[in-house]
Amino acid sequence: MREQIRPPLLSRVPEWAWVTVDTAIALVLAASFLGLAASRNASEPDVLDQAAALATALPVAVRRVWPRAVFVIVLVGGLGMREFLIPHADPLCLPLALYTLTTRGRAVLPLLAAGAATVQGVVAFPVTGTVRDQLGLVLAILVAAWAAGTAVRQRRRYTEQLAAQAEERARAQAVAERLRVARELHDVIGHSLSTIAVQAGVAGHVGEAEEMSRTLASIEETSRSALRETRRLLGVLREDGEADLAPAPGLADLGALVARTRAAGLDVDLSIDGDAAGEMGLTVYRIVQEALTNVLKHAGARHAAVRVEREEDALTVEVTDDGTRGAACPYGHGLTGLRERVHLFGGEFEAGARPGRGYRVMARLPL
Repeated sequence: MREQIRPPLLSRVPEWAWVTVDTAIALVLAASFLGLAASRNASEPDVLDQAAALATALPVAVRRVWPRAVFVIVLVGGLGMREFLIPHADPLCLPLALYTLTTRGRAVLPLLAAGAATVQGVVAFPVTGTVRDQLGLVLAILVAAWAAGTAVRQRRRYTEQLAAQAEERARAQAVAERLRVARELHDVIGHSLSTIAVQAGVAGHVGEAEEMSRTLASIEETSRSALRETRRLLGVLREDGEADLAPAPGLADLGALVARTRAAGLDVDLSIDGDAAGEMGLTVYRIVQEALTNVLKHAGARHAAVRVEREEDALTVEVTDDGTRGAACPYGHGLTGLRERVHLFGGEFEAGARPGRGYRVMARLPL
């Protein structure tokens, strides 16, 4: 069973849970700021100080929902807490709001605004060593929050791009696989049905029982071969892996292919001097199969020759015929699939009418 890929733990936490955590943080900070404001003037609390404390802390609860509005409110509220904060600038809520805003987009201007508000709140004349230390601390916190938010934003964007690229690759692979299966089905069904159609047409005009029996036997063998290859192709598409897969045809099956073509009434010479296995063997088989199918359907030929020859660095496949209709009818669209197969190996493919009469299909596959 294939293991399911799960997203990171933090990304699986629902939004309402994060809002609940932020609400708890906001209430704790609000209570702390109100306590500081009350300690400055215990006898008569300042309403402005309390308003500034609440405006700075409470919006943190919804910082993930409205990050821009929360940043502006916290920035303005923090300006009113100078009198009772030490250092005299908000080192908690404003960096948190800046971090959230930065994770959603570029936030250079908000960083500058937060820095200006911090400098306004901390700097006092004469500038002492304590003032410099406090200013450095709060500015360092702001820059760290901005840098962390930027890193998180870039990480998210990178992950999204990876996911998009993976989806695009999967889509491209699915398209390529559909094209491959379509080529296979075209080659299998097109050849088999063409052969059967030709043989059935011959059988309809033959009166001798012996000849009729041979033709029907050839039709039966062609049908069985087509069914085996179709089951192999459809079995590849099954997800449960329980299909009874037949081996893919190769050079060893060219003899049977030529025999079926001869039974359909076309005299075929076969010459094999070389070997190829796996996907290349299947490609050679499909080239010969499609070429012979086209000869049966279109060429009006009596004789065809199949040559498979191995050179030093390549395997050459050539199919020729002596038909009279090759130039007028260039054998349909099946050759496009053959050209695609050959190009997958970086090979060369040619198809066209021969001088005088006949048609030639040639492929050169690098080894």
